[in-house]
Formats: sequence, C-alpha cells, structure tokens
Amino acid sequence: MTEQITTVTIFKLKSISSNFWAFKQVPLAIFRLKQVSGLTFFKSMGSGGGKGFDFMPSFSTYAWLLVWESQKHADDFYASDSYFLKYQKKCLSLQTLYLKNIVSHGKWSGISPFQQGAIMDDSSKIVVLTRARIKWQRLWQFWNKVGRTANELYKFDELEFAIGIGELPFIQQATISIWRDFEAMKRYAYQDDTHKNVIKLTQKYQWYSEELFARFILVSTVNYSRSSLN
Repeated sequence: MTEQITTVTIFKLKSISSNFWAFKQVPLAIFRLKQVSGLTFFKSMGSGGGKGFDFMPSFSTYAWLLVWESQKHADDFYASDSYFLKYQKKCLSLQTLYLKNIVSHGKWSGISPFQQGAIMDDSSKIVVLTRARIKWQRLWQFWNKVGRTANELYKFDELEFAIGIGELPFIQQATISIWRDFEAMKRYAYQDDTHKNVIKLTQKYQWYSEELFARFILVSTVNYSRSSLN
C-alpha cells in the first residue's frame, strides 16, 4: 500500500515579465495539473505581500499545494513535468516541502484531501496549514479586526517559516507555518493571546463559509540549485 504525500512548492520569480506570467498561472494551472498522474488534489495560489500576510498581494511569490498518491508520483512530476520545469526556469528561488499528514479537520472546496496516519517524534518539525473561505458579507469585518494578526507568528523564535497564500485575494485565505517541534507549535496555538482572541472572534462572528485545519510532519525540504533555475 502506497502512502499519500503532500507537497508545497514556493516559487519566487526573478523578473517583472516572470511575475506577470506566474500571476496568470494561478487560475490557468488547473488545466495542466488536472492531467498529472497520481495527483489527487491541487491548489495554485498567490501570496500576501510584506512578510507574507499583508492585505495587498505579492506579485513575485506563488505557491502550489499538491496531494499525491505516493512519493514516486511526486518525484516523477518534479523531475520531468514540462509545465513545472518551465515555471522553474522563471524563478529566482524555488523550494518544495514534502509533508505527511498527522491530523486534519474540515474541507477545502468541499473535499477532505489529506489521509491521516503520520507519526511524529520529538525530532519532527511540524507544519501547520490553516485555510478558510471568508463570507462575502464578513470581508470588511474580518480584515478590520484580525486580517493582519498572522504577522504575530514572527515573534516566536521556534517558527522557522510562514507564509499566507490563497486562491483569491482577500476571500480564500491559507497559512502555512513550520515549527521546530510540536511543543513550540502548541505554545503558539494554545497560549498565545492574539491567536486565542482570533479563535474567539471567529466563533462569535462566524466569518467563514468553509475552513480546514491540518497538521503534518515535515519529511524533507528540497531547495533547487541556482544552476537548475537558469
């Protein structure tokens, strides 16, 4: 029996023309990715500006979240898929995270995409994915009250990486964060006052029409060499 693996690829583009090309790929990627063997779920997304969570989007950073039937399907894709290789050539830097799911709650586009079953240990780095679709009538209230509080993540020394991504600016929001270990992630999730306040406000105002929370172990990280990007 093969084990599902999830990959998150972060593309940082190298020129204005590349930025424009990648911006167009956010909706267009669906037509290429739906043809890929072994790919069971995928999202092509933009990112927030600044540190990744600003109201205004970044036009130079984009992301793919891909769920695979097996590691081999993922490896074959990243090694030889023409669409990915074209994207790669337009990048200043490119990183792919390989993840296995520990736990997942909720849905994304009506689907529960992640198969649970990964086992963590004390050395496991933890990746947290949170995603929500904000109700149209709640957009102003959401951004006014808590839209930028994700920047509070950066006050935690145990945070190794974080970015805000989404399919549609302002409406469909997701956050990916990498934590040094489970205890570090737990301190943020259950002890940080800002985070706890967001949860309370979300429950009070019912901002979301759909939401998902997932926790993974970080299996590996691939940083593509500069020579492969030229």
